[in-house]
Amino acid sequence: MKGGLRLLVVDDQPRTAELFRKFAPDLALSGPSEAKPYAASWAEAEAALSRGGRLPDVVVLDLRFEIPDEKLLPDLRPLGESASGKRERRERRDRQGLYILERLRRRAPDLPVVLTTAHEDIPFEDEARRLRADAFTYTVGEDETTGEGLVRVVRRVLAEREAPLSTGRFFWGRTPAMRELRRRIASLAPTPLPLLVTGPTGSGKNFLVREVLHPLSGRKGPLVSFDCATVPETLLQAALFGSVRGSYTGSVADRPGVFEAAAGGTLFIDEIENLSLDAQKSLLTALNDGVIRRVGATASTPHTARIVAASNIDLRKKAAEGTFRPDLLMRLNPALALALPPLSERTEDLQDLADDHAAAFFADPGHRAEILAQVRAAGASEPEKGDAFELARGDEELARSRAPVVFFLPRKGWAALAKHPWPGNLRQFGMVLSDLLAATLYGRAAASLDRAGRVVFTFENRLLFDLLAEARQEGAGASGEDVLTLPRPKVENVEDFRRDLARAAFRQLFHECHGDFARMAERMTGSAADERAVRLRFNKLGLSARQEG
Repeated sequence: MKGGLRLLVVDDQPRTAELFRKFAPDLALSGPSEAKPYAASWAEAEAALSRGGRLPDVVVLDLRFEIPDEKLLPDLRPLGESASGKRERRERRDRQGLYILERLRRRAPDLPVVLTTAHEDIPFEDEARRLRADAFTYTVGEDETTGEGLVRVVRRVLAEREAPLSTGRFFWGRTPAMRELRRRIASLAPTPLPLLVTGPTGSGKNFLVREVLHPLSGRKGPLVSFDCATVPETLLQAALFGSVRGSYTGSVADRPGVFEAAAGGTLFIDEIENLSLDAQKSLLTALNDGVIRRVGATASTPHTARIVAASNIDLRKKAAEGTFRPDLLMRLNPALALALPPLSERTEDLQDLADDHAAAFFADPGHRAEILAQVRAAGASEPEKGDAFELARGDEELARSRAPVVFFLPRKGWAALAKHPWPGNLRQFGMVLSDLLAATLYGRAAASLDRAGRVVFTFENRLLFDLLAEARQEGAGASGEDVLTLPRPKVENVEDFRRDLARAAFRQLFHECHGDFARMAERMTGSAADERAVRLRFNKLGLSARQEG
């Protein structure tokens, strides 16, 4: 079974393995032994995972297992013939695939898994999503019964895992959340559906729309971006839908809006939460009826733009507060939202991200010319045009590198970069790395010729830590978050510690808000509607507004 792609089938029956042997002979079946090409229980799956020196490339896992109690997870024990024992046996058999998937995720968190069942009456979908099944399928249709449908699903999952890490300038990485995003976009991009892109500031929403979503849409018209935060509220409707001469002060000619500019293409509305309620109503009409009306016009006209909106805040919360129309939010299909995770949840992507940013820096003609000039000044031969430059993290990567030019980041420096919380997300990470590379290159003091004939640019540690310190301050300012600095209680138990911390926090907020409970509620939950709850909690903590005031 050396070489090629390996498939592990975990099923209490041999039929699925036989179907793959027939319809996908290029996938080598990896069972618990040479004599058995599939695993009929978790114990056999464990044995299969240990064979061959490497994990399989994909697992096809059945949901329901008709096997003895002693082979059933979670505890492999006899259940007896009592009524409760029979109920427990039925539940374990119905959920055995999910129990096995839990064990698989602990042993191999990133292993591709396709969950399949012929029992439509067993609910499993929510749990399968929680356990990050790459796909699930019901083997009850004609294609599935023959095995061809299941084979297509497995090949799609394998293709997704082998896809390039970047699309244009947009970096996907390897994290499960980004794989799920990629899968969802492949399905949704070609549709005319309005879409919502969510994620914190700097996570790449604009890149996603420009580099991936619009190109995959197949639309012939242009991509037009509109940032609601940069347009005065009084001009929002005119900017979106256009205006006719004389419709407002200063309107001296008919002007089209961005809806018309995006005809046949994609209109990307960024920071949509900044739209006024009147503009939200007009946008809802445009989405529902497919028509727009210029400000001051008497007639509506059809539009052909596909709408993609973006926000870095919780629009459901804004809708609950009455500042965002719930019907507009519903029309943006929040259940299909394309969610970009913060960089702090993509730690396994950091090395690839650093390489990606460094490669873009090296490819810049101006930077490359400066690198070559310093190579010559160091007394080295000028690299060939096709030679790549590299970023090395630590002594081991530096020793392995065969590139003629290496930018060397000491191990401790990389550890600091990797541990940084990156409140500004991808944008901030890219800026810090680009600044570090540029300062090292143009400082003209870092290049040296080593014994292997390579030119090595060594990053200055103090510069790196200065940049990270500045990034922390910028991130705190950009986030707009308040910081509470509280005295550490000196108490005898955990409950008193918790209570004293709460009292200190409430007292500090009370004084900062000058005794205004509505403002306190806004600071704590984002909504003044929680004023009564804040006041009640304040009193329950033994605090008095009269005494504190």
